Amino acid sequence: MTAAVTLDQIAAAGARVQRMDGSSVSGALRRVQWRIDNRISHLFLRWMVARGHRLLRGGPEDQARFLARMRGLYNRLDRPTAALTALIDAEAVRRPGPGLSLPAPPTPSEWFAPRKGVPRGYVFYVHGGSFVAERSPRITALVARFAAAARASVFAPNYRLAPEHPCPAAVEDIVAAWRWFKETSPDEPVVALAESAGAAILIAALQQARDEGLEPPEGVVLLSPWVDLSLQSWSVIAASLAGTTPHTMESLALMTQLYLNGRSPADPVASPIFGDFTDFPPTLIHASETDILYDDAVRLAEAIRRANGDLTLRLWTNETHVWERTEGEQARRSIELAADFIRRHLD
Repeated sequence: MTAAVTLDQIAAAGARVQRMDGSSVSGALRRVQWRIDNRISHLFLRWMVARGHRLLRGGPEDQARFLARMRGLYNRLDRPTAALTALIDAEAVRRPGPGLSLPAPPTPSEWFAPRKGVPRGYVFYVHGGSFVAERSPRITALVARFAAAARASVFAPNYRLAPEHPCPAAVEDIVAAWRWFKETSPDEPVVALAESAGAAILIAALQQARDEGLEPPEGVVLLSPWVDLSLQSWSVIAASLAGTTPHTMESLALMTQLYLNGRSPADPVASPIFGDFTDFPPTLIHASETDILYDDAVRLAEAIRRANGDLTLRLWTNETHVWERTEGEQARRSIELAADFIRRHLD
């Protein structure tokens, strides 16, 4: 277990550390909705953990049925509301891919653009999903919101999922997508963005791409990053014991077991927090102190600063995991601040 790093240590090393107080908007209705969402998520995760152990012991047909049902439930539970969908449709739009003049991306991908104005630059988006699920409807909505807020085109490549394709398949797919983008659009400025488990895949891919001589993005944005699959962060232990989040160490451990397939969780390709952050791009991290993965974010910030990286760490006081996918004021605020970081680095 790794103890929490003090924010004073990170700030003393030159990082920008900001605390974001969301108490002014945490009204009774919002708290009730949060409790309902957490309760539903907790029940889903309890079912997933209980059935998941059978998956690991069962045959291929049992595993396939469990995975299909789990992914279906995940997509249904993570749907945006009608009001949020209407707002997104008014701000951003899916658009065709690179066109016939360019080769197709190496993995299935989606493209988004703001509905108003001419987009400038690109966002390279890697979604989360605990390594085993495709991009959910609510996360797809978040991608569109970033296209509108950052006034940029978004390239969102998919990757192969565990356990059918364990680590490092996802990292290899994102490296291939990054190589394709840099070869087909070498002069386009781009900022990389990921949330949750997508952060582990993105960072490992960028570390590998750097070692292969590929140019890095102009910046990196990470939302509620999960970057240590050995589950050593203190917040993982504390939140599991206290029962303060729908996620638990057991649910995280199940996902890591499915993703790793026997690989060491300390391998940097799986847990990039143990990797090399030399020459890592300017990075913005958004996290919440009440998230089970809070200390992953803080420890990641420390690792980047140890390598003398350019870092901004913003910490909210009372938000859910990847709260940016919700409709609250703090979700909008986080997206706007991250979009400002993206815009400055694209310009």
